[in-house]
Amino acid sequence: MTIAKPKLLIDLTPLVTPGGARGIGRYIRELARGLGELPREELDGIEVLGLTSLSWTGQCTVTSDLIAFLEASGTALVKSSDYYSWAYRQRLALWRAAKRQGISAVHLCDPHATPRFLGLTGTKKIVTCLDLIPTRFPDRYFSAKDGGAFIGRSIERARFRSADLVVAISDATRNDVVSLLGVPPERVTRVYCGVDVDRWAVPPLLAAEPVLQRMGLFGHAFALYVGGSDWRKNVEGMMAATARVRALGLDLELAWAGQLHAPHRGRVETLAREAGVLEAVRFLGFVTDDELAILYRASVAHLLVSRLEGFGLTVVEAMASGCPVITTQAGSLEEVAGDAALTVDPEDPLAIAAAIERVMREPSLRADLIARGRARAPRFSRRAQAQAMAEVYRRFLLEQPDSRG
Repeated sequence: MTIAKPKLLIDLTPLVTPGGARGIGRYIRELARGLGELPREELDGIEVLGLTSLSWTGQCTVTSDLIAFLEASGTALVKSSDYYSWAYRQRLALWRAAKRQGISAVHLCDPHATPRFLGLTGTKKIVTCLDLIPTRFPDRYFSAKDGGAFIGRSIERARFRSADLVVAISDATRNDVVSLLGVPPERVTRVYCGVDVDRWAVPPLLAAEPVLQRMGLFGHAFALYVGGSDWRKNVEGMMAATARVRALGLDLELAWAGQLHAPHRGRVETLAREAGVLEAVRFLGFVTDDELAILYRASVAHLLVSRLEGFGLTVVEAMASGCPVITTQAGSLEEVAGDAALTVDPEDPLAIAAAIERVMREPSLRADLIARGRARAPRFSRRAQAQAMAEVYRRFLLEQPDSRG
């Protein structure tokens, strides 16, 4: 008699939300593509499906060809600006879809929508924890829509404590899940994020000079920041460090890659003006991956001096591209960068500036950081992530039928 394989459903629907264009979207795409690229035997005994749409009544579409779905949807999948509507639909309707499809376990890659009633269907819940930044800084990150600081932290605690398994994307994040939320250590595992290291390691097809000229960066020394402008990103630290480096006689600019909408752009400009470096900041807006690869290679260093990150994807991208990295001794960043970056205190602008100055003035240090980065990046490859995740799925579904036991 043939025994049916357990079905694992990966929720791909966050890709239709604004999160699909940010780090969560990149995490989901790389995981799904990596799993789709694995040899069949590495997922032997498990049927992996992707949830691609879900209605309020639980009607859904699923796919077994994750790569075909990603290629068909491309990067233009984001359709909804209403993140909360998506979240409420997941909470109320996902259990019906799981029941209709006979799903053994659902992997929620975006943790911000906790489905109700899954337990009634016998479906187990795997939840990825990207970070616990809101829990660490509730007054800054839990809005009224989230219930405020007290309710927001309570929801976050319940979200992960109700999971049958939590997948943390770094050891730092895993430690936070255990210590801040009280999730038993045996129900938390760590699987690092995956990056398409091979793509970043290969020179881009675009010619560098026209791109840099269009951006106003050709012939200029610049540090590169990639990302948003919320408090943890330490915008004031970057601006103060840029001012200090320029005061030392080095003609440094700060290139900012990432879309900034009002009022966020205004706040960043205010901080730059207060530091006296507004004219030295180049706001590039959204850039393609090919353009970003050029920027990494042309920059003095990639600057990510965040106060806290769950992983730090751009650190790996920069290392793979051959770009020196300056980051901080905070959260997972030092864990990911290892000995392949200069790490500093995020609250010390002078230390940030000193690191930038060293990379600019010491060619041997720059060359050493590039070599170390290229050697370190492959441990965070997409394939490494997929292999580790496949092993987690096998243990969870085939070896440990009751993960709470």
